[in-house]
Amino acid sequence: MKNLLKTITLVAFALFFAVSVNAADNNNLSNKILFVEKEKTGSTYLSVMNPDGTDKKRLTPSLFNIILPKYNNKSGWIAFTNQTENMVSEIYILNKNGDQLKKILTNAAFEDFSPDGKSFLYTTTDENASLYMYNIAKKEATKISQSLKVVSANWSPDGEWIAASVFTEDGSLDLYLISCYAQGIIRATQTEKINEAFPMFSNDNLKVVYYTNRYGQNNEIEILGVGEKRDNLALVRPMLVGTHPSFSPDDNSIVFQDGENIVVSDIEGKNTKKIGTGSTPYWTK
Repeated sequence: MKNLLKTITLVAFALFFAVSVNAADNNNLSNKILFVEKEKTGSTYLSVMNPDGTDKKRLTPSLFNIILPKYNNKSGWIAFTNQTENMVSEIYILNKNGDQLKKILTNAAFEDFSPDGKSFLYTTTDENASLYMYNIAKKEATKISQSLKVVSANWSPDGEWIAASVFTEDGSLDLYLISCYAQGIIRATQTEKINEAFPMFSNDNLKVVYYTNRYGQNNEIEILGVGEKRDNLALVRPMLVGTHPSFSPDDNSIVFQDGENIVVSDIEGKNTKKIGTGSTPYWTK
């Protein structure tokens, strides 16, 4: 285990940054849109707003390239990946009071918190693209991807499954469901030369939303019904062009990125609304 941790350079040091811009109590971030904004200089920072685009607040100072923020309502923490100017990926956690930002790992990409907020998933940024679970209190990492090369992952709200986007033999990405309780690994899609990326579970644990290039040059949103036993896979295509989708708390709507815009839509794709500009939005629970 020590050798594995050296490979990805565990940092876990007590380096804190005072957040001087609109420090917010992260316990009050339920049912918000967490997203990344860009400075005129090109650097990025983390912001939050209501699902209708109102009451926007800045949460962090600028970093080179923040991506894929997530919020855990149990711990009140926010975490994200920052890519440095030298293309090194770093994982940061913003505390529940919103006033301290801590770097946890380098050479790793943050994926998702466990439902209880005590652990998180990350992937290594080396050629192995391994998926690990990191215990925050113990500062210990456990590999859970076996031989799979994982590029994105999301924990189901019931804590039983992990949805992962995995490199296949032809270099494209398929979706897998990895059991957290020794029930095995299920290959949810098998689409040669087609990508399914950045899966996100619904809050009822029965659906996964993601984006795909199945229909041409533009990425589109798809929703996969995974069923209570994960053996009833049904596909829904809401005809929405975009990336990085995330379910609302009631599972009736999604937020996603369309170019430089952040868009909210019902899951059928019939009612859409641009609520702001930015990237990699996440609908908090």
